[in-house]
Amino acid sequence: MLSKKQLKTSILFSSLLLIIGLSIIFTAESQAASNEEYFFKIRILVNNESDGENVASLLAQDLRRICIDSSMYSYPGGSFESAVLSREFDIVFIDMVWPNTDVDPTYFFSENGSANYWDITSEMAGGQDNENYLIAGKTESNELARIDTYYDWQENLMANILPIIPLYNDVTTYVSWNTLDGWDHEEGIIASLPYMEWSSLHTGQENQSVFVDYADEWNQLNPLFVEDDFYVSLISEPLLRINKNGEAEPVLAESWSYNTNKTILTINLRDNIIWQPDVDQIYTSEQLSTDDIIFSIQMYKEISTIGSFYNWIVDMVKENDLQLKLVIDGDKNSPGLQPYAPALNELDKLILPEHYLNVSLDIHGLPDISDDNWITYGANGIGTGMYYLKRFTDGVESIFSRNDVWWGTRPDAFNEDLDIAEYKVRFLPDLTAKLLEFYDGALDVFKDYYEYMTDFNVVPYQKQIRSEYDVTYIGFNLQSLFCPEIGEEVLCEDETMTKGLAVRKAIAYMIDKNVIVDLLDSEVDMIDSPFSNKFSSYIKTDIIKYTTNLDQAKLYMLKAGYDPTTLISPGFNGPVAIISLLVVATITLGLKKKKAKKTD
Repeated sequence: MLSKKQLKTSILFSSLLLIIGLSIIFTAESQAASNEEYFFKIRILVNNESDGENVASLLAQDLRRICIDSSMYSYPGGSFESAVLSREFDIVFIDMVWPNTDVDPTYFFSENGSANYWDITSEMAGGQDNENYLIAGKTESNELARIDTYYDWQENLMANILPIIPLYNDVTTYVSWNTLDGWDHEEGIIASLPYMEWSSLHTGQENQSVFVDYADEWNQLNPLFVEDDFYVSLISEPLLRINKNGEAEPVLAESWSYNTNKTILTINLRDNIIWQPDVDQIYTSEQLSTDDIIFSIQMYKEISTIGSFYNWIVDMVKENDLQLKLVIDGDKNSPGLQPYAPALNELDKLILPEHYLNVSLDIHGLPDISDDNWITYGANGIGTGMYYLKRFTDGVESIFSRNDVWWGTRPDAFNEDLDIAEYKVRFLPDLTAKLLEFYDGALDVFKDYYEYMTDFNVVPYQKQIRSEYDVTYIGFNLQSLFCPEIGEEVLCEDETMTKGLAVRKAIAYMIDKNVIVDLLDSEVDMIDSPFSNKFSSYIKTDIIKYTTNLDQAKLYMLKAGYDPTTLISPGFNGPVAIISLLVVATITLGLKKKKAKKTD
């Protein structure tokens, strides 16, 4: 006699076998359908190192219901990026790394934005309004007025252009031991370190003055050339840091102030901050000064390979060693100087040691990055921060030791002892190794959490969750030559919108975000706005929402001149409908869903 659990498992397994068998039969029938059963065909581009293939397969099946055919192109990371840059797609499933902690979306959605992969132009319908809103958002110095501007921008983008369909923003979950005090995942480990301490030894721990982390191996500690500067931040520091509430907090800058129209930003540095000595002990007592700030800004502008920075700074005026004025122009196409709202958020870049790096020039008049000092700096780092690099063992670990003259322990700064005297980073690329090492207490933090890891929900662990700025979209190529229907600028017969926009809206109404989220291995926050939920105060809550609606999708296809009732859709005939219902029923009975935060 089978137990209830065994019976349920048997039924589930039998149902799956039935579904697979029927799928094979009717998939063959579907694949035999002629191209005349579709209005047009699109290319769906995905990264095969993500969940994209599952999403693309789901989307392909749904689009057949409105007579749109598709082909999936799945590439690994580098090849995927190349395909995105060369616009080898009609639809792309893509993770977008938000460029900084400010809401400004120019990087992704301006005509000249570096990551405008959708090819938005000012000439297309809604395009000029898009540019105007983006400029106004960057230059608006009043916070409430800026929020209103981005409300209008979101509505125009999603209703009148629709270059992307927002899916979700990332959520990271870190796990540590419950004996760790002072850690705040929302603030981040770097900001938490002055306050972190162990209340007692945890399992496997031998020294309460050590914190053991892990990472993939790196070979560069120069912040000009590394996108993820977390470990560089153990050594080097910024002028200021953006906290979990989106507010600027002083680090190397003691204070700052604007002039009346916010086109001149005066920065006052903390006094008596000493640079760490170089490895050769040649520079042993250099003080931080405005020369370091000016040099750093110039290097980020001229030499950095990780992005475009500080183009809004048109002049720098050194008042003295501790005071600097930045002259701002947020819109060079408008007369006079214009404010730049994200200025403080972008002053979070790590500061370079001018005294050590500004030693020789190349033929272009810029510092020679092939100089020995630059090479040594890239390997070892020099900063004003909490730690210095004590030892690097290739393929094994890096050890950072406490900077005993760090300014942050002073009463006028954090006024906290740095109890973590050693920060050890082990190079562990394998997930299983990380998990086992954490269980054994050989690691103090675990950063690869998945929801099935329920052991971490109870003592002796503590789990902290944080929404991230990074977002995932389904994006459209508005200038596609392969499938011009998706970006066609000819007006529909009723002249309410372009045919391309109507097609994009039809596709949007076929996307079921809840099902997509259920396909993921990780926790996410679902979004309807282009913004991450991290920017909650800027999100227009009543923005147009493209919730799954087959009737709406068919209506917009008809508006674009494509009547789905005139074709027999091979993607949703009677047998396939039965299969779909069985799949849904089986998933509902047999699978545990992700705990994503879903919008209504």
